[in-house]
Amino acid sequence: MWLFEKPIAHRGLHNKELTENSMGAFKNALDHGYNIETDVHLLKSGEVVVFHDDSLKRVCGKNVKIKDLTLDDIKGDNYLLPNGEHIPLFTEMLELVDGKTGILLELKLNGFNYDLEKAVLPLIKGKESWIAVQAFNPYSIIWFAKNAPEFYRGLLSLPILGCDVYMYAKRMKPHFISYEISGAKKMRAWTDKNGMNLLCWTIRDENKYAAALDNKINNIIFETIDLDKLEFSMDKLAKPYDNENKYND
Repeated sequence: MWLFEKPIAHRGLHNKELTENSMGAFKNALDHGYNIETDVHLLKSGEVVVFHDDSLKRVCGKNVKIKDLTLDDIKGDNYLLPNGEHIPLFTEMLELVDGKTGILLELKLNGFNYDLEKAVLPLIKGKESWIAVQAFNPYSIIWFAKNAPEFYRGLLSLPILGCDVYMYAKRMKPHFISYEISGAKKMRAWTDKNGMNLLCWTIRDENKYAAALDNKINNIIFETIDLDKLEFSMDKLAKPYDNENKYND
């Protein structure tokens, strides 16, 4: 399964010159042969946009919520990314990637109205061979299990929210858990017991990289480290469970 064939670049392969979740960072990941993790929100005008935070303050220095912006706003020059690019629409990212690598798509919390899920699904329909979905909100994954079971899907979590995994797993029907690296040992034991794959984030330094190898996770979501210098190969990680169609039978 493509999600476990190559490492996953967190918000694209970004650096000081290429802002996270920018088209430049996505192209850089493509050029290096990595899968891409990214995030989507819904604009006020209804379009799906690629951005991580709820607010533009950290990335763009603007104290405004992404949900309060329109398409005209992000296509203007008032909300540029630090590298001078516009905040990309998800459709622009899809056109760039076009199946040349895989996309691990995080659906950001948008209340419990499923407006984001309903907006995303038509854009990714038919692309299940190279797009997987994940979310912290278990109800988002439950929605996808019901409305688009053909998509590989997983729950995002971290140790402080670990109970979500145990509480919702049967209802969510996830194919994988995407977990914060500090809790990898405990979650690896649980996912192994349940025949479920484990991704870990965010691998940013050699200590976290070592923890990923020690706990034999199935893939890493990484940034700011040079995998070539570390002589990384997928053989150093655990082979994935073959559960791609586990919940679709």
